[in-house]
Amino acid sequence: MRKTLRVVLTLVLVVGASASAWAQEAAPGEGGEGAAPAAPPPPDPAKLRALKLSFEREPTVKEVQRMALRFFQVHPDRVKGYRTGAMYKALVPDLEVAANAERGLNDRRMTDYLYKAVFPIKESEANNHTTYSINLRAHWSLDRLIFNAEVLDVTSLVGVQEGLLREVTSLYFTRRRLMTFLKLNPPQDPGERITESIRLEEITANLDALTGGYFTDELRKRLGT
Repeated sequence: MRKTLRVVLTLVLVVGASASAWAQEAAPGEGGEGAAPAAPPPPDPAKLRALKLSFEREPTVKEVQRMALRFFQVHPDRVKGYRTGAMYKALVPDLEVAANAERGLNDRRMTDYLYKAVFPIKESEANNHTTYSINLRAHWSLDRLIFNAEVLDVTSLVGVQEGLLREVTSLYFTRRRLMTFLKLNPPQDPGERITESIRLEEITANLDALTGGYFTDELRKRLGT
C-alpha cells in the first residue's frame, strides 16, 4: 500500500512539473519560441532633431524634380514651346537657293591670203563674257497646319517627363529612409553598416546623374561644406 501511494505521488509531481514547464513555454513574452520580439528602444530626441534639421536644409523633392526636368530639357515650359513650334512650323517655307556662274571666251581671226604678205591678219575679234545667276525657291506645306506628325512626337515627351519624375522621387525618398535608418538605428555588424553607407552614396550619385550634379552642389552650398 505504501509502495503504491509512493508511485502515485511521484506521477503527480512529474505531471505537475511538465504542465508548469509547458505553460511557461506557451506564455507570450516569457522568452519561448512563441514570444513576441522585444520592442526597439525609443529613438534619441537629440538625434531626431539633428536628422530633421538636416532634412530641412536639403533641397526639396520639387526642387530636385524641377532641376532634373531642366537638365534633360523636358521641362513643361520647354515642351510647350516645342509643341507650339511644331504646330506653326508649316507657316515657315522651305527655301532652296541655287547659284550659277558661266564664263566664256571667243577669239575669231580672219586671214586674207591675197594680201597675206602685206597684211597677215585681215580681221581679229575677241569676245569675253561672264554670267552669274541666283535662283531662290520657297515652298509652303500648309496642310501641316491641319495635322502635323511632329506634334505627336513632342507629345511623347510627356512619357519621358513621367518616368523621370518617378525615378527622381523614388531615389529621393529612398535616400531619406536610408539616412534615417543609419542615423537612428545603425546596424551592429560593421560589414552591413559599410554596405548601407555605400548604398547611400550610390543613391546620391544617381540623383547627381539625373540633375547634372545639381544635388550635391546644392547640398554643399546649403550645408556650408
